[in-house]
Amino acid sequence: MLNNKVVNKLFNSDYIKDLYPMIDRIETHVVSDEDEEFPIYTLFVMVYLNDSSINSNNMYEKGFDPHYLIQRDLKFMLKMAGTSTRDIMQISVLVRNPNGDIVYG
Repeated sequence: MLNNKVVNKLFNSDYIKDLYPMIDRIETHVVSDEDEEFPIYTLFVMVYLNDSSINSNNMYEKGFDPHYLIQRDLKFMLKMAGTSTRDIMQISVLVRNPNGDIVYG
């Protein structure tokens, strides 16, 4: 069963940091439907960047694609934790720069 501690540890791994050096940290909030046999999850993902020059207009040019981060990399990490994409109902993402301003979401 997924929980905040497991997901936060996975999402803040060196694997993600090597792919996206502009990520300072990722914080998550995992909500489960509490079905112990076949749980369904909703994930709220807050990405904090360490580069204040990244904004919503240039994030792709600077090598940060939040869709790719979720669709490829974070879902891959969830599979490593034994969670299939069919177990995820929704993933919501909010990206903030070092000043706390919203870049994406």
